Amino acid sequence: MKKQKPILQICFIFLSAASLLLFWLVPFLGQKDVSETENRSLAKLPAFSADAFLKGDFQDALEDAAGDQLLFSEETRSLIRDLQASALTAEQNLLYRADPSLRSGYTEITEGYYAYQGDEHRIVEKPRDYSDGADTLAAFAEAWNSLSGVRRYLYFINNSRTVDFDHPEGSSKVYEWVRSFLNLDGSACFSFDSYEDYCRLFYQTDHHWNDEGFYRGYTEILALLKPGDAPAGPGERLETDAVFNGSYARITKSLRADEHFVVRSFDLPKYAVSMNGKRSTYGRLKAYLSGRFASDPLTNHYANCYGGDYGEIVYDFGTEGKGRLLLVASSYSNPVNALIASHFDQTRVIDLRYYEEYAGHPFDPAAYVQENGIDTVLFLGDVKLFLPDPETEGGED
Repeated sequence: MKKQKPILQICFIFLSAASLLLFWLVPFLGQKDVSETENRSLAKLPAFSADAFLKGDFQDALEDAAGDQLLFSEETRSLIRDLQASALTAEQNLLYRADPSLRSGYTEITEGYYAYQGDEHRIVEKPRDYSDGADTLAAFAEAWNSLSGVRRYLYFINNSRTVDFDHPEGSSKVYEWVRSFLNLDGSACFSFDSYEDYCRLFYQTDHHWNDEGFYRGYTEILALLKPGDAPAGPGERLETDAVFNGSYARITKSLRADEHFVVRSFDLPKYAVSMNGKRSTYGRLKAYLSGRFASDPLTNHYANCYGGDYGEIVYDFGTEGKGRLLLVASSYSNPVNALIASHFDQTRVIDLRYYEEYAGHPFDPAAYVQENGIDTVLFLGDVKLFLPDPETEGGED
């Protein structure tokens, strides 16, 4: 170590001398007026005066000039800035890999609701850690896993509650976690590859899938339950003049949507439907197709058109030999209830949030399956089907 000290001292003296030489060459080489890279005026060597020297002004001006007029100073500062920027980018990338939330395209609108990548017309949520609901999910699964003589299927819907748009490669994590609790004969996940793909399949200010999204979901569900059946052919598709501000807009009071609500009908055989034990018509699709709907900007067109949430909805197509389906679902099933039901003799749609209020007692899977001759069970919804909020608005989850 002692042998290295003279070398370090020589290097320091050489660098100091070179810097002084470069600085004192400035008067002979000429001074620069403007920095082209920084677009600013440069400080120049000050004229010496005893008064300025005694006040310290000369020394300050000399220091500024040394930084600006030193030979290669501008190039050196530019290099330093580039190195600093590269180091910052590398640091941010390392932090982002460790925790994606440290660099994000999300901008909070109000607590729990966000715009993404400056999209001024769309509102989304962000994924959270759902592991604290493991006990709830385990209790849900236990009641269904013990059933015998029925086939069980899961169709899980990914949305902004479960997919981090900053890090979409982890999108199957919640689906795989939910699936691990259930004894299933088959499962599938409604997924998307990017934020742009999500925008194509979901409403701007609502967590529900739009007409393109739910039709794709229906075809994937059919392939899961009855792969030999052909899907119902699409009928009329109409873009109404109603701008649809969905549940996120109503919650945040941010009416930012500019998309027009689209309705779609399908060619289905005749069927009978009852809601909470009463024969009726589910939804107002025919009215929407004929241009009759509310014009209030806060109208819940999704629920009004395709139907709201009930404890029990029963579809009867009057056929035999196609089986009986129990569809345990959230409001995601509303536009596809009849489509799925058309492939079965009878389909019973249960919304666990409202069943007890309707029936007067908690839902008992084993008793219900036995009483109604159910042979197939399908769970259809997003993460809130399995981990519901204590309070929910009809048609909102």
